[in-house]
Amino acid sequence: MPDATSPPADSIVYQIPLLHLPHHRGRRLVVRCDDPRKLVERLGAEDLDSLAYVQLDSLPSDADVLVHWAEGLGIELVLERPADEFARLYHYAKLLDNHPVRVSVPVQMGFEKAVKLASSLQFAVRLQVGQPTANLIESLAQLLDNYLHRPTVAQPIEYFHSVLLGLCHGESFDLWAIQEEDPALVRYVDDRGEERLPGKLAGVEAGPGAAGFVERWASHLLGAGAECAECPFFAPCRGYFKWPRPDYDCAGVRDLFRTLEQAADALRADLAAASRIRSDSNP
Repeated sequence: MPDATSPPADSIVYQIPLLHLPHHRGRRLVVRCDDPRKLVERLGAEDLDSLAYVQLDSLPSDADVLVHWAEGLGIELVLERPADEFARLYHYAKLLDNHPVRVSVPVQMGFEKAVKLASSLQFAVRLQVGQPTANLIESLAQLLDNYLHRPTVAQPIEYFHSVLLGLCHGESFDLWAIQEEDPALVRYVDDRGEERLPGKLAGVEAGPGAAGFVERWASHLLGAGAECAECPFFAPCRGYFKWPRPDYDCAGVRDLFRTLEQAADALRADLAAASRIRSDSNP
């Protein structure tokens, strides 16, 4: 029986290997595999309705079998070594004919090449951002500038995109949820079938109180007197950048948040001006 703080089981998305599909049917799923043909062979019509999207690991060169399969289903391409693997993204451009495609990119040395190519191919991007070093913060700042100002970048780059929209519209947003790493929403099932916490929390075993992990972590940081207590972005961040090392210096990521805040202010002003023009032209 779930504890009082646990969300309903049907509200959690389970990230599972294709091998363990029979044990998780009936749940909301993200299914991962390194062989596109196995996805086509093993995922039946009854499975597709429960899929949030599928993940392709290792990026095999032949993905043609997916082009006309399950049209409209989202596909995420997972890069483990973006500096070495980014050129493989060319093989997947044809998937866009029938699928929304997102590339998952770890923020590590050389990741910029993968993000630039993914954006030029019109793929969405999800940054696995971790606790970036000063050099990586500089790269993220340049990438953010390109995202905000280059018209050739037409697809979302997360977490930038959702934070920008949340700030622009004055809506609450949650960085853990944006990054699909909140255990209240997402669980990870490893290749042995054991349930773990998602994303950067993957080394933590999922226990009966897993759904409350983020709130407990945020409260711990505030109680310990971390710099979070003075951070204007703590409400949406809730200590995201303090895991796993709570002594991580967030000065660089706060600068990124400030850039997004300024861009959101400008976007909101532009939208208001456009609304006034429409009102004036339609008395």
